[in-house]
Amino acid sequence: MKIKASLLIPFFSFFTLVGQNEEIYENWSSLGIDYSITKNINIYGSGQLRIQSVGDIYNQSFYEIGLKIKINEFIQSGFGYRGLDQLQDVGNNQLHKKFNRYHVFLTGTYNFKKYNFLLRLQFQQKNRAGNPDLNTMDYFRTKFELTRDIIDWKADPIIGIEFFTKENLNFNENFKKYRFSVGTKLNLNELNSLSINYVFQKEVKVDSPILQHILSLNYNFSFKRI
Repeated sequence: MKIKASLLIPFFSFFTLVGQNEEIYENWSSLGIDYSITKNINIYGSGQLRIQSVGDIYNQSFYEIGLKIKINEFIQSGFGYRGLDQLQDVGNNQLHKKFNRYHVFLTGTYNFKKYNFLLRLQFQQKNRAGNPDLNTMDYFRTKFELTRDIIDWKADPIIGIEFFTKENLNFNENFKKYRFSVGTKLNLNELNSLSINYVFQKEVKVDSPILQHILSLNYNFSFKRI
């Protein structure tokens, strides 16, 4: 009986800890476009609206443009710009603030039988529009993703996890949050696709971490140069 009781302690401790955290439910809806300039170079653009269930419904929106370059069969690189509009609390008021974000990334993929493995490394810098020296934030992001190819099934399952570190890749000192995702990408035809994902995001190394439960929907159009 003592053994059973001891096993229940971490179980109840977990739910006690969860109860101390702030949980937020959000929806991220986005529309994307890819245009192939050449066989190995793509221009992309997207827009996204984020709404939440706590406080004001509107959270933020952004548009993004960038370039993807296929280096070889396994490696892809690229860079992009994102313009953001965020609703933030300033004293007793809520104001829309504009931010710029610049990022570069390197992605590696490998196929083994029916599995596709992906590793993406990204550096991004975000600052206040009109004053780049104000509120500058540098992040390194490390993402792992696994896709299972199911025969005669268009909606292959995808699972991923991403780690955010501030300023450098020192996980011991600068690990800030992680993002877990599970979902699928439905290829409607050769050019259009719909991605549906559940995303769980949590802050780390803070007294009262914010837990975010996110439903992410993305519709993407692809065009090729004739």
